[in-house]
Amino acid sequence: MGKIKKTAVALGGIGLFSAANVALSMNWLKISKKNVEIKNLPPHLEGLRILHISDIHNNSHKYLSLDIWKKVFKNDFDIAFITGDLTQAYFDHALPLRKGLRELARRVPVFFVDGNHERFHFKQMKEFLESCGIIVLDDKKIVLEVDGGNLEILGTRDYYYQKYNHFKPFMKLMGDEVRCGFRILLSHQPQIIDRLSYFQDILVLSGHTHGGQVRLPFLPIAYAPGQGFFPKYSCGLYKEKHNYLHVSPGIGASRIPIRFFNRPEIAILTLTDGGN
Repeated sequence: MGKIKKTAVALGGIGLFSAANVALSMNWLKISKKNVEIKNLPPHLEGLRILHISDIHNNSHKYLSLDIWKKVFKNDFDIAFITGDLTQAYFDHALPLRKGLRELARRVPVFFVDGNHERFHFKQMKEFLESCGIIVLDDKKIVLEVDGGNLEILGTRDYYYQKYNHFKPFMKLMGDEVRCGFRILLSHQPQIIDRLSYFQDILVLSGHTHGGQVRLPFLPIAYAPGQGFFPKYSCGLYKEKHNYLHVSPGIGASRIPIRFFNRPEIAILTLTDGGN
């Protein structure tokens, strides 16, 4: 075989592989299980299993773009958090999610914060989710009893909403004093962690980045919405001073329905004591 033919075959193989990856990435759901080591974690939270779902981006009022529920319900977890962007555009795109959301809320406590895609139908979405048994945290906090101790859960409106309001709702939610004791903060966009320098012992759960959506093997994520090129927080676990962050790469895609070398992902995070 001549060099030209070999090159053509190689390029054809790469093209087929790339095309297959584009096609499979949108539907090849991954359940990622991770341990989160928290310094001085309260004993009653040791082993707490957290289901973290973000950026479903369902884009039809009739069917599920990706049926995540079969895989979700094969796993064990104690609490669930959904960090925004259930739909791609319209409120009625959330309706096919009703059955799965109700079943999830039947099994464990479920908490939700809105993303940028809920901004034009937030009131409808809140009513819908509450009818499914899900607690919507719109700049609110709740104290949950866990194995004889307390867990404080805070949820803030989307970063763009906070920015427009000069972060006043967020700072009111957080309070004026530095607090001790572990807390979980839900915020759709991960940049919020940069505003927590005066606080400590907080695990932030976020999404929004889609893990870069389009990625190249072995290379860092090039772009994330809200952060621009070579984002500081792309996906996975981070430690920032005395706080922790998990950024979900999410499930769906926005605008162009492509995920390249970037499988949809749902995380199950297990809290463990990281020592003193």
